[in-house]
Amino acid sequence: MFHHLNNPIYGVLIDSIINSYLIQHCGYSTSSSKHIGLVANSYCDYFGSAHYPGMLEVGLRVVKIGNSSVVYEVAIFQEGEEQVKAIGGFTQIWVDRKTNKVTKEGVPRSVRGPLGSLLKGSEQEGQKTEKAKL
Repeated sequence: MFHHLNNPIYGVLIDSIINSYLIQHCGYSTSSSKHIGLVANSYCDYFGSAHYPGMLEVGLRVVKIGNSSVVYEVAIFQEGEEQVKAIGGFTQIWVDRKTNKVTKEGVPRSVRGPLGSLLKGSEQEGQKTEKAKL
């Protein structure tokens, strides 16, 4: 480390925050859930440097829930600072674990429900996510 976080670390943080939420709030298991979320694309925009060692504060939101996809966004801050250091996220396509194909169910209900509470500030806020299309 060079007293700042190297760019690949942000990707690991974003992935870890999203998966942690899925595991803790949606009952998702990376090894045994019937459906899995495959990352279709990812991004990260940098606005400042977070430093190491130091604590981070992160925020997670869901931008959109489609029939079989979810768009997530994560903001990363240095603890105690107001300036956002990076914003990144990814689109996840939910598929059957065995076939890697989208199912009729799309995003599983066990995932869709808890993710609905993270739609704050999105174009879908207050909408029923079952009817949203991506």
